[in-house]
Amino acid sequence: MSAVTALPVEPPAEPDPLDPDRILRALPAAERGTFLAGYRRELEAARDPAGWQDLRRFLRLWAFRVLAMAQPGYFEAREAAGNGTSRGGLPLDGAMRMLRDGTLDDHLREHQAS
Repeated sequence: MSAVTALPVEPPAEPDPLDPDRILRALPAAERGTFLAGYRRELEAARDPAGWQDLRRFLRLWAFRVLAMAQPGYFEAREAAGNGTSRGGLPLDGAMRMLRDGTLDDHLREHQAS
């Protein structure tokens, strides 16, 4: 009789989008200092269990920022919005309402076509 020597293989884990090292590596160099300063502040606050959710919220926000910054034209649009020369746009409360109503995707498609 032969012995079975193989162990079950677990599928590779999906990368954690909230991994601070992953976020840091994906950020443009100019944004890393801002991220690190905020991360250290939130990490210190998370020593108290009540601060844990704030740290997770901070990491989610920066994970979304990484995605946004990777989009072509992001920095130009950010600069235009900052100096008041932006064309178009959508207030955050309006975008959140459309997201809840399920109409945000339609709105974005309409405005990308124009």
